[in-house]
Order: sequence, then structure tokens, then C-alpha cells
Amino acid sequence: MELYEKKVLITGATDGMGKETALMFAKVGATVLIHGRNPQKIEDTLAALREANPNGKYYSYQANYASLSDVRAMAEAIKKDHQHIDILINNAGLYPDKRVITEDGFELTLQVNYLSAFLLTHEILPLLKLSPEARIVNISSIGHKFVWNSIKNPKFSPFFWRWVSYCRSKLLVVAWTIELARQLESKKITVNSIHPGVIRTKVIRILPVSWGSSVPSGARTIFDLATNPKYATTTGQYFERYKIAKAAPMALNKRLQKNLWRASHHWAGLVIKSEHDESPTSQA
Repeated sequence: MELYEKKVLITGATDGMGKETALMFAKVGATVLIHGRNPQKIEDTLAALREANPNGKYYSYQANYASLSDVRAMAEAIKKDHQHIDILINNAGLYPDKRVITEDGFELTLQVNYLSAFLLTHEILPLLKLSPEARIVNISSIGHKFVWNSIKNPKFSPFFWRWVSYCRSKLLVVAWTIELARQLESKKITVNSIHPGVIRTKVIRILPVSWGSSVPSGARTIFDLATNPKYATTTGQYFERYKIAKAAPMALNKRLQKNLWRASHHWAGLVIKSEHDESPTSQA
């Protein structure tokens, strides 16, 4: 993929792998759109991008992923500023140490790591469809293989164990990726998820492990999936580092994928349309 002036949107781009990935795109001349929650971190990241490539074009968007209204406002701002998006990297995520319920009534890990990414992607799909070759890369985790999930109303689940909640959110990311790829099979948009490795980010530093790959190492795997010409038609796949891997059986379950598709629209307050963007159908 020719990257010069391609428009790349990276969520959670003010820290860790998101920031490192943004810098990689800046250095090759892409137009980089960054999302962050903290205004100071956004300014610091913009400064780092300008230092990496003073001639680059950069845009920033502030949104708290714990607020669906913030995500909607961010999507509207992006649509106002841009005619199309070529690459979307859904990287924003967190690993809270206690059960927090958002203003929308969802457990924080689920909303930030999955539901807000689902909503943003839905809202800016019109821009991706206007790109001659668009790619969506969703950041998941190998941890999705260690948990199970059933698609129930998450507003009524009192259970919280941070590691399980984190892995469950990543399981939903993989299942959603496969279904979204199916929904977009007639479009020139590829959708894949990736486990970039056990990376020494803030999440890993919280865990009782002393090993892991560097942040730039993880970012390179994301950059490769988003840009490598050999993945131009690869879609609906789960990657571990640089290779296609087998996702968890639960993530591959078509019934779960379709139930999640319907449920996610309901959770995000969206109306489901048919696969061919025909008239709206009723929500399940």
C-alpha cells in the first residue's frame, strides 16, 4: 500500500503502541489522525509527530471512550474534517482494577475495549467506503482464548475479575471482526484483528510478569498488518504477531458472531441495516 498522504486514524494514540504506531505512519508521510482522552497527552503526541516529520499533516480528536456520546461527537468531527479514511486502527483500551459502571450503564472494560470501538467504526464506515482500499485493524489479545462469553445484557452482570473482563472484551473484538468482515465482503474494506504480542505496556506492567516484547516491536506488527501489500485482500482473520492464527472456538462460532452483531447495535443505540445497506430492520 502506498502510504504517502493516506489518512490513518488511530485510537488510543497518545501512549504505548498507539503512539508508536502513529509515529511510524508519520515518518512515511501519512496523514495521521490521533485520538486521546487526555488533552496534554494529545498535545505531547502532536509535538512528537511534528518532530518525526515536520511536513506531515496531523489531526487530533479528544473523546472519553467511557462515554458513547463522546464517541459519537468524535465521529461527527472526523466526518466534518475529512472526505475519506484509508486505515482505521482500533487500539484504545484499558485494564481497570475495579468494577466501574459508565454513564451509559456498561462495565468500563467492555465499553472502552469493545463497544466504543464498535460504535466509532459504525459511524465512520461511510468514510472508509470512500477509500479505494481501506483497512480496519482491531487490537485484540491472545487472552481471548482463555475465557468464554455469552451474549447477555452486560448491564446486569455483577461479576468482575479484571483479567477475565479484559479477555472477554478481547474475545468480543475477535468475534465482531469476523462478522464485520462478512458484512463488508462486497466492499473494498478489509477487517482483521491482531494480538501484537505480550508487550510491555501499562497493562502488562500491572500483571505479575517480568517479560514481554518492547512497545516498538508490538507497533511494528500493527503497522505491518495495516500496510503490507500481501494482506490487501485478507479479511476476517485473527493474527498473532505477523502470522494468521486460529482464533478461539467461541470467537469462531457463527451464532455468537451474529448474536453479538445484533446485541452490539442494541447496546450502542443503533438500528440494524441489512448487509447491503437496504432499509432498516427492527432490532433484535
